[in-house]
Amino acid sequence: MKNCRPLCLKIFFIFCFVQNIYVYNALASEPIVVLEFSSSQLSGQGLNNSNNFISNPNFSTKHKVKEDETLGHILYSYYGKSGLNLRIVEMAIVEFNPKSFRNRNPNFLFANQSIYLPSLNEMKDLVLGKSKNQNKKQSNGHSTHIYFFGG
Repeated sequence: MKNCRPLCLKIFFIFCFVQNIYVYNALASEPIVVLEFSSSQLSGQGLNNSNNFISNPNFSTKHKVKEDETLGHILYSYYGKSGLNLRIVEMAIVEFNPKSFRNRNPNFLFANQSIYLPSLNEMKDLVLGKSKNQNKKQSNGHSTHIYFFGG
């Protein structure tokens, strides 16, 4: 019986050691990425720095849809060469103008509609799920960091 005690302690310590390695590896496998955006990085890449949506994050406007005009045409004329992901902009426009599209399908845009083109801050808040009341409370400026969690 006396010989069993050191063996049990050894097994217990090995178990604790393996469990700590497992927990450490599980935590280490979750990457955390921090990206920093600088507008000086945009110069020389063919991007339009004079775009109103880029120069003023609160800029928004309306557009009257013409016959045979697609959402792609509108996206490119207002947000083209801005460096924005146009698929996300497309989803935001559909979300802000659901009655201008048949069944919220971006391929079925009604002509002669006046659609609202949201600002960068409105799109950001839409993606983050913030309401308009939360936007007014947050008046401390905008962050230059984007955080990604997970793998």
